Amino acid sequence: MMIGGGMSRWHARGSAVFRGLIVGGVVVGTMLLAVPSGLVRAQAPVPDAGEMALAEEEAFRAAVTAVAPAVVRVEPGTATAALNTRTEAAPSTGPSTGLVLTADGSIATTSFAVPADVTEAVVVFPDGSRGVGRVVGRDDARGIVLLQVAALPAGVVPPAAWVPRTELAVGQWTIAVGRGWDATAPSVAVGILSALHRSWGRSVQTDAAVSPSNYGGPLVDIRGRVIGILAPLPADTAGMNAGTELYDSGIGFAVPLEDILRVLPRLQAGETLKPGIIGIGYRSRDPVNASPVVAVCRAGSPAARVGMRAGDRIVSANGRPVARVADIRHVVAPLYAGDTVTLGLERPAGDQSPRALTVTVELAATLPPWRRPVVGIVPVRAGAAEAAAAPAGDAGGVTVGWVWPAGPAARVGVLPGDVVVSALVAEADGVGDAQAIDSAAALGGAIGSVEPGRRVRLTVRRNGQLRDFDVETAVAPAEIPADVPVGDADPAAVRVMRLEAAELAEPVLAIVPDGGTQDPLGVLVWFDQPRGAVDGEAALRTWRLAAARHRVAVLVPGSSDPQRWGREDIATVARGLDALRARRALDPGRIAVAGSGAGGAFAWLAAERLGPGVRGVALVDAVIPRQATIESAEPGRSRAVLFGGTVPDPTLREADRQRLSSAGYPVGTLPVTEGAGPPVEVLCTWVEALGVL
Repeated sequence: MMIGGGMSRWHARGSAVFRGLIVGGVVVGTMLLAVPSGLVRAQAPVPDAGEMALAEEEAFRAAVTAVAPAVVRVEPGTATAALNTRTEAAPSTGPSTGLVLTADGSIATTSFAVPADVTEAVVVFPDGSRGVGRVVGRDDARGIVLLQVAALPAGVVPPAAWVPRTELAVGQWTIAVGRGWDATAPSVAVGILSALHRSWGRSVQTDAAVSPSNYGGPLVDIRGRVIGILAPLPADTAGMNAGTELYDSGIGFAVPLEDILRVLPRLQAGETLKPGIIGIGYRSRDPVNASPVVAVCRAGSPAARVGMRAGDRIVSANGRPVARVADIRHVVAPLYAGDTVTLGLERPAGDQSPRALTVTVELAATLPPWRRPVVGIVPVRAGAAEAAAAPAGDAGGVTVGWVWPAGPAARVGVLPGDVVVSALVAEADGVGDAQAIDSAAALGGAIGSVEPGRRVRLTVRRNGQLRDFDVETAVAPAEIPADVPVGDADPAAVRVMRLEAAELAEPVLAIVPDGGTQDPLGVLVWFDQPRGAVDGEAALRTWRLAAARHRVAVLVPGSSDPQRWGREDIATVARGLDALRARRALDPGRIAVAGSGAGGAFAWLAAERLGPGVRGVALVDAVIPRQATIESAEPGRSRAVLFGGTVPDPTLREADRQRLSSAGYPVGTLPVTEGAGPPVEVLCTWVEALGVL
């Protein structure tokens, strides 16, 4: 077997410090390093370094030997075609590892080895014999797949022991075992348990080397007991959603075996366990530290069925206090569809104290298809803080900047300058409570919680008088309206700003209208053909007038490689946006990314990486990269998409339109413009229109 590097531990006993190896809970070879004056210095004999290294190695070997008979190699592909030959099955993702769980042939592996469209795999046992492992169950929440073989060869037995979660402690030895490289000899990597409750409570973390070859294999302790199954779980808060980006990085995840054994009967019965969904979105897009205030409650979702609504604050989950979004995610993420979670809520009650509510939500596997509903109101611009929770004037409400031409609000008589103070969505029995509107986020949440075609009663304040308007919601428009208001243009009041940051070798250039820190700007990031550094004066001439007319800051990044756009360029843009936010107020509802040619395809990748804060993507003379995935639209994760110009193969663009439309995204067409260069006026008009609610 192949052994990874060993480690020693430091231990404290009173005021003396010892260094030694823990084997089976016993400190071996302690050495007194510091003893206060007056204390006896004599201690147990200290083995030399060679003896300690041998003891360490023997402990690792014993632990691996204890579990090795249960560790198998898993080869994806058509298993039955590969059984009677030593030729490898044609793998789609490469060989990996599995762990025998039961004497009757249940084997756990991961979806890396056996993707969703695969129904069987070759299982290679330690003696070299091969069998068909047929998929009988899946845990999609953790990426675990259960295979069943007809019989186990002699000598292949399940692990003798596993470690309960309650016995796991940060700093204990961990040993990752795999057979992906060689079916007859296990590979071994040694480290420590570096964290508990990772992946929102679904895994533990180790610094032992974890890679595709040992995914599905066991992570064991120094006694050879199984801690869990190594799995490529995503690190979504770091933008790593595939689950494989961290391999061999010193950060690996294992699903505790206790959790797998708890649902093993369901997997053996043929179930596919899906992650549980509540169906809410939060006011802030910070997935960790934001306050858990509901911004949108999806129509038809589990949350909607129990009466949750926008504005509710979650204060507890299954009896655990909740102070931030991360707290609720830690409770819900480990649960499956069909499980229930009891939530304590605080609901705003006007000038009175919030009303306390308790609801029990049964989590769902899927939600009804969602398309963003709007009423055609475009609020006046607000910075991030104002958009989230600041009243407009002493009496509160959201001021209407303009109304979408011929939209639902315009048809019933809502006018620019009206202040929306409350919204009422009728329940099924016709009774409902009006929700006070104190921010654009609150108004968007109230509208976004209903299905297109249902009515919302908006109460507006006009000239000191309150008026009610029953407005029928519609699907968010895809095209740019013809009459979008523009401000007084002063091209001289636009300048090039260098968005410098400590980490950036070359700052991002931005074309920025002058104004105070409280004058919120829309933002457009423009990716042209890659050509290295950007000519700031040329960019200013191109974008100055449109930026001034529509109060849009245009970021024009250069490419680090003159021949291509790269991932590092997205990181540069992200830091440039942060630098711009530190200097000027930005309207979070009006942030878009666009590009032309190679820059257009890259604009889609950049929007994916920058996250849901990007409200629109425009591709000129480009299509979506074939490797890109299109996730279904959700509240807080929906963006408008525009296509413009021409592409060599129009069928590819039509396929993009169909994929986007099926996923719930509004898809429109950039109007044809005259002249060379980017369609600056159209794009800046579009940024303003993205603010529609």
